Amino acid sequence: MSAVETARGGNRVVALAAAIVAVLAALGTLFSHHRSIGMLSAKNQAILTQSRATETYNVYEAKQIRYNIYQALLSSNLVRGTENRTRLETIAVKERTTSQAVLERAKALEAAAALDEERSESILSSYETLLFATTLFEVSIVIISIAALSGARIFLPLAGGISIIGLALFFAGLLRTH
Repeated sequence: MSAVETARGGNRVVALAAAIVAVLAALGTLFSHHRSIGMLSAKNQAILTQSRATETYNVYEAKQIRYNIYQALLSSNLVRGTENRTRLETIAVKERTTSQAVLERAKALEAAAALDEERSESILSSYETLLFATTLFEVSIVIISIAALSGARIFLPLAGGISIIGLALFFAGLLRTH
């Protein structure tokens, strides 16, 4: 085998390695962007759910305040007519009983917001891992390019090692949200 044939074979290995790592870098970029969008969506959902929980707690507190005002009016004997007292007592009881359902709904919304926040953090962690893997693939491409330009094949095992670490992180990032 001549030196030219050996160089061509070496160039094919370098070109194939560069192409494989470039595809991995592209996939890493694709999945990390997907995770970024998913994380932002989950964070947005957590914020909206927390806002709904806060509004529902406010409704609960308003019902409790109205109940206390009605009770204070009834206790003060300012309302003397039997019909008016009965009506206020009925309204007070209704405010108190309906407030418990509102409180339960607020607690459920708050729990859902916590789950949404946890999901957002999980997706963020996946996103960061995928970004790190993509960075390792890009570094590997640079090292392979140096090997191609300098003709020093010693850089190929280094690029391969970095790519393997990147591949492990890539799969870890993909599996992290599940």
